[in-house]
Amino acid sequence: MRRTSWFSGRAIAATLACAVLLAACGDGEREAPAPQRAVRSAASGYLDALAARDFERACRMMTAAARRALSDAVGTCPSALRESAASAAEDLATVRREIAGADVRIRGSSATIGPFGAAQRPLRLERAGGRWLVAG
Repeated sequence: MRRTSWFSGRAIAATLACAVLLAACGDGEREAPAPQRAVRSAASGYLDALAARDFERACRMMTAAARRALSDAVGTCPSALRESAASAAEDLATVRREIAGADVRIRGSSATIGPFGAAQRPLRLERAGGRWLVAG
């Protein structure tokens, strides 16, 4: 019996020592928690769709309310994005460069990432149907 408890104690100590060593081997950067990565990924996907001029896909990555707001102004979500794309190309490039290090804040089913660009405004997202969608 004594031998078993000694072995168990040594095994636990060795496991803890390995865990400490592995934790110390990191490069100093901590990976963001999963919800923050999901928000960043959704925002990045939306910006990638805009950069690729795939306005249909970009609209699918928006909340219904955000699509309606664009549609009310111009007719359809894709046409509204298309109209603003030429004038926003430089800003879009800047935002795409800044997204990797942008601050992500989550409160319930709402999130912001940013602020971005010259306007220094964050991008707002909402969680709907298990995914993060751009809300404005």
